[in-house]
Amino acid sequence: MEGVRRGARAVMKWFAPLVVLLIVVQILLAGEGIFGIKKGPKLDDQKTLDPHRALGFIITEPVALLFLIVALLAWHPDLKVRRLSIFLPFLTFAQAPLAWGGRWSGMFHPLNAFLLLALYGWLSGRLHRGARTAGADEHAAVPARAR
Repeated sequence: MEGVRRGARAVMKWFAPLVVLLIVVQILLAGEGIFGIKKGPKLDDQKTLDPHRALGFIITEPVALLFLIVALLAWHPDLKVRRLSIFLPFLTFAQAPLAWGGRWSGMFHPLNAFLLLALYGWLSGRLHRGARTAGADEHAAVPARAR
């Protein structure tokens, strides 16, 4: 099982920055869609937000589910990383209902997006820093064993 955990941690190390990139693109698509709105049709009938809606579905459904599976398989030894990596997909799942709920729940949709961006960014940095620290420890231990 340790080999599966090691592999899942390696996947998560690169999956988290990918999600950060997807969220940045999603925010850019939201801005492009909002500023591309045409006068006349209702907001729900606007086609300018379709790319934002499509990428949003991909992020909140299959990507979040895959991230949860990877996080559970990785079962990171750092408790803070483990808890956040398991919690983040659920916060990501919540993004879609926030958008559907109308204006009162919708006001939390962009706030949650920026929270997700920050938390996935922190997780990504922590995973990469942890990998570098572990790699440095292994290289430091090699000369001691060679003696």
